[in-house]
Amino acid sequence: MPKKSYKGKSTIGVKNLVFAPLTKDDETGYTYGDLVKAEGTIEVTITPQNTDLDVQYADDVEYDVIAQDPEIEVSVDMASLPVQLQAEIHGHEYKDGVMVEKAGDTPSYYAMGFKAEKTDGSYRFVWLLKCRAKPGTETYRTKEGRDITRQTNNATFTAIKRTFDGKVRAVADESDEDFTGSANFLDTVYGGSSSADSGEGE
Repeated sequence: MPKKSYKGKSTIGVKNLVFAPLTKDDETGYTYGDLVKAEGTIEVTITPQNTDLDVQYADDVEYDVIAQDPEIEVSVDMASLPVQLQAEIHGHEYKDGVMVEKAGDTPSYYAMGFKAEKTDGSYRFVWLLKCRAKPGTETYRTKEGRDITRQTNNATFTAIKRTFDGKVRAVADESDEDFTGSANFLDTVYGGSSSADSGEGE
């Protein structure tokens, strides 16, 4: 008989999407700015990229396998992506309620967190610790009589490892008896801030 068993529950929702700017990430430490909440989340899709294993053959058999560090693509569908938030995550100018894009604008790095409800009423919590936005797709469509098609906004990010410690993602299930931080898990980026002198933040 197995010494331990795991009972999983499917997810049925997603909400509480938050962002926090990564203001520093180098060999000496990392810090994050204030959280920004984005309401109207419809779907979050997380897809690892570059996941092919490097297989070495020797003695006429598969001798060794090397797993590469994958990049993670994150696609977020929103009921609407406010102009000010677009400006922040894409690095555009925002003044007097107007976003202006110009050549050379560079998206900043952000952490992204959210929670997904499960069928037993508990939540899975996710933090992606270093993400950069790609240009988003926008669709505007005319009304056709009484037929109205809702248009949504999509934002796509690439999540990579932090320079300081190589960490990419933090995931926790509220139903896990070892996890005790569900009450405030999305209040700050997981791990807080850290420096080489003080050790990693909690």
